Amino acid sequence: MARYEVKCVEIDYGSQFDDCRCIEQIGFPAEDGVTATRTPAQVYEMVEEEGNTVIVGYRGSQLEVVGAIDGATKYVRTEPDDTEEDILLKQPSC
Repeated sequence: MARYEVKCVEIDYGSQFDDCRCIEQIGFPAEDGVTATRTPAQVYEMVEEEGNTVIVGYRGSQLEVVGAIDGATKYVRTEPDDTEEDILLKQPSC
């Protein structure tokens, strides 16, 4: 299993949701110095199906990202948050 650290997120500010379901892309540092992005569903697979660890940091805190499902939508959030205050939403824009 691998460990990944979130570098940035791309948020749909026109979304009907104000929690992590409004995230469109999640960025990770790549070996060549650019940012590799994944959809929330792809990150869900990384965590829940492949067993990888995804960490997000904010103001000195680091939390693990967990998978969540809303109907048919697979997405990720930090535990125990899933609100507009989730630190995943406080990451810089990709």
